[in-house]
Amino acid sequence: MGIRRAIFEHIDPPVNWIHIDQPSEQELDSRLGSLNIRLPLQDSGQTRAAFHRYPHFFYLRVFKLDPSGLDHAELEAIAIHLIVTNTSMLSWSMDSKVTEDFEDIQRKLQAHPELVQSSNHLAFYVVDDLLEATFPFFDEFNDRIARIEHQTLHDSHDARIKEEIFRLKRLTMQVKRILGSQRDVAYQLARYWSAIPSMDTVYSFELYDHVIRLSDTADTYREMMDTILDIYLSSVSNRLNEIVKTLTIVTALFMPASVIAALYGMNFRVIPGAENPWGFYLVIGTVVAISAILLWIFRRRKWI
Repeated sequence: MGIRRAIFEHIDPPVNWIHIDQPSEQELDSRLGSLNIRLPLQDSGQTRAAFHRYPHFFYLRVFKLDPSGLDHAELEAIAIHLIVTNTSMLSWSMDSKVTEDFEDIQRKLQAHPELVQSSNHLAFYVVDDLLEATFPFFDEFNDRIARIEHQTLHDSHDARIKEEIFRLKRLTMQVKRILGSQRDVAYQLARYWSAIPSMDTVYSFELYDHVIRLSDTADTYREMMDTILDIYLSSVSNRLNEIVKTLTIVTALFMPASVIAALYGMNFRVIPGAENPWGFYLVIGTVVAISAILLWIFRRRKWI
C-alpha cells in the first residue's frame, strides 16, 4: 500500500489530496473516519461508474480501460474511487496499475498549482486525465482491428480469425457499457458543478463532452467489427463457392470418361470396336478430346 499527498495552499482554505494505492479495509475505514464519513464504499466488483451526492461531499467511481486487457477474454477495467469535500479529496484504487497515472497527475498539478481553485477543480482534472488515458486503449484497439481486418482479407480460412472477431466484438460491447455508465455520471457531475459558482460552465460540461467523444469512438469500432464480420462471412462464402465451382468443373471434365466407360461396361455380346486392336486407344483419345473441348469452352466463357 502506498500513500501520496498533495496540498494546494494557495487556496483559501487549502485543499488536501490523499491518494491510497490498494488500501486495506481497515486503512480505508480509518481515512473515511478522519473525514467523518461512514459509508460502505468498498469495491465490490462493480463495472458501472457511479456518482452519489451527499450534503457535505460527493462520491465518484470511474473506470480506466487497460490496453493489456485486450489479450484477455474479458475487458480489464480498473475502478478509481474519489470522495470530494470542500477542503479535501480522497482517492483510491484496488489496482496498482493506476499508480503511475496518479503520480503524473500530481506532478502536473503541483507544477501548475494555479489550475486548482477548489476541491471540485482538483476532482475535474483528476477525472479528466483518467479519461484521457482511455485514448491509448483505443489506439491499441484500433491496431487490433487493423490486424484482424488484414487477416480476414488475406487468410479467411483460418478458424482463429472468427474467434478473434467475436472476442473483439464482446470487448467492444463491454467498452460501450462502461462508457455508457460514465456518460451518465459525467452528465450528473455537469449538472452538479453547474450550480457551483466557482465552477465555470466549461468545466461543468467538458468532462461530458470527453465521454461523448469516447462513446462515439466505441460506436465506430463496433460498426467496424460488424463490417469485418460481414467481410469474413462473405470471404468464407466466396471460398466455398470457389471450391464448389472447382469440383463442378472437375466433375464435368471427367463426365465423358464416365459415360463412355459405362457404355463399354455393358454386358452385350457385340460392342463396336471391342475386337479392334486400337479400340482402347481410340476410346482414350475420344475421352481426352471431349474433355479438352469442354476445358476450352469453360476458359472461353471465363468460368475458370
